Amino acid sequence: GLLDPSIDHVGLAVLPPPTSIATRCAKPPDSASYDSTASPYVIVPLASDYLVNGQLNTSSNLVSTIDCVQANGWTAYANALEAAQAELVADGRPGTTKVIILLSDGAANTGPLYYPATSPYLTQPCHQGIASAQAITAGGTTVFSIGYDLGHDRCQGETKATQARAPEQPPITAAQALPQIASSPSDFYNKPTPGQLNTIFTSIASDILQGTSRLVDDGS
Repeated sequence: GLLDPSIDHVGLAVLPPPTSIATRCAKPPDSASYDSTASPYVIVPLASDYLVNGQLNTSSNLVSTIDCVQANGWTAYANALEAAQAELVADGRPGTTKVIILLSDGAANTGPLYYPATSPYLTQPCHQGIASAQAITAGGTTVFSIGYDLGHDRCQGETKATQARAPEQPPITAAQALPQIASSPSDFYNKPTPGQLNTIFTSIASDILQGTSRLVDDGS
């Protein structure tokens, strides 16, 4: 509600992706949707109808989808980040600041099985998430990351043949990965206590309001 729809267009990408846009409100499968190249990560393209007369427009695609999506499944950062960036490139206005916010509650622990067995998207999903985010930052997009109740869970790679999971090498935790996904140390936020998430989003919105921007909210 702090954003200005005439300036800030907002979209939504999720992980894991649904099997289709039509099923975006259904509980996603544990990991199977990662394995299809047809599974959409961006479930709401950039739009500006999320506010009407300063109030959230509950009939807009963005607000209604946020209200209906369900949390479930394994975590993989990289493809969701890349899909968000692709949406910013495809539909963002030239000359505007582009922003991605990644909200995650844990470590990456899977990847799409359509990649080769040695692909870091499978074997090093946290490290690949960092690499993807750094490439996005290098392209001019600011990446904010938010850790929601991270704990100390370790990132796990996946073996393509057996789909067994084992700790990434070199070892890394979610608490180590998410700060590196952010474009700078000040762009990482942790949520150590309940009730701080609104404060964090308000702080990020204040940053965005300092200049003309485009935003994709990338949450799980």
